[in-house]
Amino acid sequence: MPWWAGKDEIKEYLKEVNKNGKVNRSSHFPIASLANMFVQVLEYCLFQPGLFLNYLGTPNKTSRYLTPLNTFVDFQNRRGIVVDGHDPIITLTTVQDLAAVVAKAVDFEGEWPIVGGMRGNSIAVSKILEIGERVRGGPFTVDVVKMEDLEAGNLTASWKLEASHPSVSGGEATKMMKTVLVGMLLSSAKGAWEVSDEWNQLLPEFKFTEIEDFLRNVWEKKL
Repeated sequence: MPWWAGKDEIKEYLKEVNKNGKVNRSSHFPIASLANMFVQVLEYCLFQPGLFLNYLGTPNKTSRYLTPLNTFVDFQNRRGIVVDGHDPIITLTTVQDLAAVVAKAVDFEGEWPIVGGMRGNSIAVSKILEIGERVRGGPFTVDVVKMEDLEAGNLTASWKLEASHPSVSGGEATKMMKTVLVGMLLSSAKGAWEVSDEWNQLLPEFKFTEIEDFLRNVWEKKL
């Protein structure tokens, strides 16, 4: 998705900075040498939480600093969009759990992994829809779209994303929402939203929020 191009640029920059190795925070160097070393070498982690679970609570605001946005599973209107022949696994993590893991990482005494995946929940789209029907107390209407249509930029579903975002002007919103939805469907079908579990392994005591518990807390008064 084009608005994430900056993330790739930063990733490539950090890769270049560290091409000759990286300093471990517990290592000891003379002050002058350490200062010079950090000009060239920087320990970093690419925190990867998958998709924010909070988005399945839209339009309810479940975090102070996260703007509610729709996805291809719309709990409010009991509907979903799936790609024909695909039932991908998606990692869903609350933004609160992401913040907690990052805070723990700051104090973590070991070396950071470059790829820092965290799995709040890894779950098939079909299972998300099943949970939705239980939590929302009724069946979901599901549209099926074809991969070839999505790859051509065509969205054949009966509905589209309608949420707005403060960073996007009104004139750009409609086009962007289509791009977001097509991009999410394509990337999920290709496995891009199933992330690794490096931080789950490094912080085994940390308990991530379960998807059904979170959604029941959000929607229990909305049935």
